[in-house]
Amino acid sequence: MIHHVTHIYTDLKTLTAELVVGEVSCAMTGSQAQLVQVYCGEAEQKKITAITALISAKLPMAIVVGATTIGEVAHGQLITNQTVIGFTFFESSRIKVVAMACYSDELGTGAELGRRISQSSTEIAGILLLSTPLSIDASKLLQGIESTLSGYPIFGGGAGDYSATTNSLVFSKTKMFDRGAIAVIFCGRDLHVEATTYLGWQPLSRAMRITQADGLNVLQVDDKPAFDVYHRYLDIPSDEQFFLNALEFPFLLEREDGMLARVPVATNEGGALRFVADIKEGETFRIGYGDIDLIIENSKSLHQSMAQFFPQVVFLYTCGCRRFLMQESVELETLPLQRIAPTFGFYTYGEFFGTSKLTLLNSTMVAVGLREGSQPKRNLVTTESRVSEPLSLPDPYANKHTRIVSRLLRFIDAVTSDLEASIEDVTRLSITDQLTQLANRMRLDQVLDKQIKHAKRYDSTFSIILLDVDYFKQVNDKYGHIVGDDVLIRIAQTLIEHTRDVDIVGRWGGEEFLIIAPSIEINCVVQLAEKLRVAIESVEFPAVGRKTASFGVAEFQFQDDPNKLVARADEALYEAKRAGRNCVKFGY
Repeated sequence: MIHHVTHIYTDLKTLTAELVVGEVSCAMTGSQAQLVQVYCGEAEQKKITAITALISAKLPMAIVVGATTIGEVAHGQLITNQTVIGFTFFESSRIKVVAMACYSDELGTGAELGRRISQSSTEIAGILLLSTPLSIDASKLLQGIESTLSGYPIFGGGAGDYSATTNSLVFSKTKMFDRGAIAVIFCGRDLHVEATTYLGWQPLSRAMRITQADGLNVLQVDDKPAFDVYHRYLDIPSDEQFFLNALEFPFLLEREDGMLARVPVATNEGGALRFVADIKEGETFRIGYGDIDLIIENSKSLHQSMAQFFPQVVFLYTCGCRRFLMQESVELETLPLQRIAPTFGFYTYGEFFGTSKLTLLNSTMVAVGLREGSQPKRNLVTTESRVSEPLSLPDPYANKHTRIVSRLLRFIDAVTSDLEASIEDVTRLSITDQLTQLANRMRLDQVLDKQIKHAKRYDSTFSIILLDVDYFKQVNDKYGHIVGDDVLIRIAQTLIEHTRDVDIVGRWGGEEFLIIAPSIEINCVVQLAEKLRVAIESVEFPAVGRKTASFGVAEFQFQDDPNKLVARADEALYEAKRAGRNCVKFGY
């Protein structure tokens, strides 16, 4: 059986009384392992040291860990700018702690942390992880842990900072880090852990692409300074209040493990955005906003599933964005858990969650239930009704602002979807050749410019193929433009059928076509051009019979701009025509 006591700290004298003659002194009787979590609204090292020293003196067996926060949870309720202490006593389980500083090489630190955890016991039931994501790349730390440790539920959160979003701490009984991690290892065959999470944020904006990123910094979005996203759409200034203004509007990314939120914590020089979790160059995202109705509805499912687990204590690690968004309504998702079991935790700068795949989350709530012993056989209906009881007498005017905001968001989402559909249609028409349905000249110019920039930045190569239908004017003169158009359509289809999915095929103008072939050696491009030449020569065109085409191939060179590259392909094309047509020439 697990016993938990939550203490809201006021002073050392009151804490001493709690430890000596209070509820804590009674709950510790018969315990084999003792865990004390200290979550502080202030990063005052002297105060933290005094509290941990007192607890260590009175409870010498206890594992003591903690972190600075941006909100505390005691008895399922939100507490702010205070220190809360959770005393958890286990009758049959064991607890161990690993604390490591991390001043460089987060991957290596994470791997070593994982090794130490895996060597600590053969009966690991779960791991509580605390770290400082404001000062280290916590995503790389998790990757390192994942490389040496898997199969155990890992949960927890990143230390916060109410004021400057820079000075966060994690600590154990004897160590304190502004750059590091603390892992609490729960061991025991009789210990059961139920960890779950949910988001509740919905896309609000159109889709945008991260076009330049460097580590935890996003430099450009759609080839413009990343900060412009918040300035243009939300009128958020780049000042010391940026994080507080932006935290309820995260980037929402679609990844293989579902939708993830990423919250910028600051702006850097030049309009870059700094994050505490990984964002990859090339990813697409939408600005998100919390759907309060959805959050509350999801929380009900969590309450029910947690009630069915019958935990003896519930730990919460929930993003500060949630309390900022929901304000007084935030307890609608946390307080019902207190009816199930003592509920304790803190508001974080990023949440840790996973088993085989570890993820640094933003904007989520991670709820963890712990129980010693088998699940009791209780009446589930009684449990569910107890969880869903109203917190107080119903008030028809309560929380109406959340419904208004949610409906406004639904309206904006619907309008955005309609606009995106219209923009997509207009964009497709503007970059598509009406006759052949290939990319048109404008689209080819865009792709060519982008491909050259990419090649110069990453020291890569690509090639282009320019082709012209031989004696095409004779087709129009003899058979008319309708037959001529049909020839161009069939040639376009042939080009699509014999090129790769990554190749861009377009109509350059009249009877000329251009193919942009990325990431392929020049000899392979010449072979591709030869294959296309044979394919066109083999087509039987109605009324016309057989037609041929001449090809010019050019490989990108570092000094090239679009005009120079196309000019070399064009010169090669004319060389093919001078050589008798229906052949491939390479432009140097």
